[in-house]
Amino acid sequence: MLGAGGFGEVVLARQTSLGRLVAIKRLHDHALAGPDALDRFRREAQVLARVNHPAVVRVFDFQRSDQGATLVMEYVDGTSLAGLLAAHPLTAPAALVVLRDVAAALQVAAGLDIVHRDIKPDNVFVLPDGHAKLGDFGLARALADPAVFRTSDGSVSGTPAYFPPELGQGTGQPDERSDAYSFAVMAYEVLTGRLPFDGAGAIALIAAHWTQEPPAPTEVVPGFPPAASVALLAGLHKLPEHRLLPHELVARLEAVPTSMWPAPAARTNGATGTVRCLPPVSPVVPVLAVGGGRRRRWLAAGALVALLSAAVGIATARWTADPDRGEVAEPLRVLGATVQTLPADGQTRCPTGAYVFAAEIATNGEAGTLRLHWTRPDSVRTPVVSLRVQAGQSRLPAELRFDVTGQRPLTGRAVLHLEAPEELTAVSVPVRYVC
Repeated sequence: MLGAGGFGEVVLARQTSLGRLVAIKRLHDHALAGPDALDRFRREAQVLARVNHPAVVRVFDFQRSDQGATLVMEYVDGTSLAGLLAAHPLTAPAALVVLRDVAAALQVAAGLDIVHRDIKPDNVFVLPDGHAKLGDFGLARALADPAVFRTSDGSVSGTPAYFPPELGQGTGQPDERSDAYSFAVMAYEVLTGRLPFDGAGAIALIAAHWTQEPPAPTEVVPGFPPAASVALLAGLHKLPEHRLLPHELVARLEAVPTSMWPAPAARTNGATGTVRCLPPVSPVVPVLAVGGGRRRRWLAAGALVALLSAAVGIATARWTADPDRGEVAEPLRVLGATVQTLPADGQTRCPTGAYVFAAEIATNGEAGTLRLHWTRPDSVRTPVVSLRVQAGQSRLPAELRFDVTGQRPLTGRAVLHLEAPEELTAVSVPVRYVC
């Protein structure tokens, strides 16, 4: 078992006829986004099977069974880029090797009219020699995954943190230039240690991509090369036609002399071993202009929230008690909780391993206090933490960072325990630290 989750599982197998190791990804029926998702997934798998490039995870076979869809792929004995970034920052030369390989994969895919649609560090696998492979082409469109944004017709367009502005506005379709934007976001993240945009919730984050300008990397990292900063901002241009393609962006970055790059930028997303609570999401969403050309369509705030609510579960309105009328506010209640794991497959190797467990707690939006603690994968219990919930704060994040060192293997899970206002647990995927 290489990994498992609510959408399926990935196992390591041996293809006996050829004596080679393969990765088999099994997708459960309930994980598919719609009745036509399977056919679309099959067609894209057939197209991707024609791609023969060292930076693309190859597809060998596709099968359908009563339990779901099965994809037989090349086994990549590496670590996700997300896992590497969680463990330590990359030097600029090492980062450029990874970015160059991903850019080459996207260039080959674009030549075959293949759009990835979900470029992010979780889908990049880094090999022991530092080179990278890009995986999960087209898979994002097939999965009913709430971590990715869906348009009104149910198709998947990407992950909010890497979301192209033209897709958020509804003025474009996924293409080579939208992949280029997501690639530039990832390049910015790898080289600066942070994402170009912040947002308290998916709506705010998606809107930030077309309403805000990213901070220049020279303002984020002391000593960052100005030429590289200009190149990254060009890759993040709001207008697709003015955006650098991935191979063009990498060429500009590689033109910067190695001696001009500063030391690797440490990530700025919290400290090891902490549980943190983000501020509440404002329920006020501005009216947004969508579209262009001769006709201009306007998407009201309610329509935007309705479009996103199925994916991110954001509350759009709440009732407020009026004491003068004898009305009493409902007490705080927890509706559910989930735990996501980085690296997504839960696999790390000695001499060090770094894990991030990100929980999201859904409430009824009333004010109150949450009490929680974690059980780490090594069965050690963390201290109880109290989080003050403000009225209207219906989604709260909590985070556990867990580092492993030494030659002793470890298997286990991280468990989030909610103690008050009611008892509830949420469990991560299995994690495995091997030597």
